[in-house]
Amino acid sequence: MKIFIIIYLSYSFLYANIEEGDKEFSKGNYLQAIQYYEQSKNTNNPKLNQKLLRSYISIADHYSYIYKFDEAKIYYTKAMTLDKNIAKKKLARVYEKEANLYYKGKKFETALTLYKKSVEYGNENVIAKVNDTRMIIEHAKNLTNDNRKIVNSKSPQWTQAIGRLIIPTKVQMATKSGFKINIKKCSATLVNFDELENSRIIVTASHCISEYDKKVGLLRFIIKTKKNQIIQKYATIYKDSNFDPKLKKSSDYAILILSSAISKKEVVPVTIDKRSFITLQKEYKYHFASLAGFSSDIGDYGSDLTYDPKCEISYYNKLYGQSNCSGFKGASGGPVVLTTSKDKKKVEYYFIGVISHFRGKKFNEIYFAPHHIFYKSLQKAINRYNK
Repeated sequence: MKIFIIIYLSYSFLYANIEEGDKEFSKGNYLQAIQYYEQSKNTNNPKLNQKLLRSYISIADHYSYIYKFDEAKIYYTKAMTLDKNIAKKKLARVYEKEANLYYKGKKFETALTLYKKSVEYGNENVIAKVNDTRMIIEHAKNLTNDNRKIVNSKSPQWTQAIGRLIIPTKVQMATKSGFKINIKKCSATLVNFDELENSRIIVTASHCISEYDKKVGLLRFIIKTKKNQIIQKYATIYKDSNFDPKLKKSSDYAILILSSAISKKEVVPVTIDKRSFITLQKEYKYHFASLAGFSSDIGDYGSDLTYDPKCEISYYNKLYGQSNCSGFKGASGGPVVLTTSKDKKKVEYYFIGVISHFRGKKFNEIYFAPHHIFYKSLQKAINRYNK
């Protein structure tokens, strides 16, 4: 009889602990709840593991939210012993989140290690980040003439005309009840004739919109005004050269029309001129090339607009021009601009092409689509939409 009473009291105590754990959990005191639940492991309560799992994940989520990743990993790992699938996804996400911070701080080696760990736990969405980070590491090892600068208020006026193009590519299921839209980011440039006040025309690279899916969403163009305010416009495709990166038998450009005009008072567009860059170089005694875009190796995945202030055009043919400017992935679609002067006093800027692709590990052999190839299409678009 005494043994029965002892057993009964023991189980009563254990079940009381579960109840106390539930109370603490409802208050958000997950650490205390875990202590009570762990004391009740011998009850064979079928719901106990679920309660423990919920507590482990809740406290891990809390640590992840406040960027205490080591603590978060401890509790996600504990949760994995109870439900591998749920905790595994959470753990993969915390590795990605931690990697993002190291990436932003330009500690790419550490970021790469953490991204790879995230992939190990099943986060296939990070594979692109793994590849990009590897490329940045190789880029940093080999780049010898990187003159890029982050655009600021003292940068040349033409840099103000560059914005970020957001391209929706596909819908991906994220949970049983939700989904997310995958996007691609490129650079694009607001252009116009000098005498016109408003512009609805932007130019980017054809390969930037090759994966665009109209069913997923609309193209968006985001740009800052002179007063540092954000303007966002939707865009539609007017002309696409349908560039094939494998064949490279066509030039790489696309002309897009914005949903409404942007005034020159807000953003000064880059000037379009009928003359080719070859002709401009002959007519102006002083000239040099520049290019700009949202290169993904600078800032938080290309959040900072950068430009190479001075470089040279080294080669051209019917489809391409080649420069020795510095850039990186993400700058595709950005402008190549020719700065000209006859007397070194009055300076003029001309849009002369669109950044297409890079060659060589140094990323300082940048090919661009010369504007005179598509000038007639550009002229038609401006005359039709910029009046």
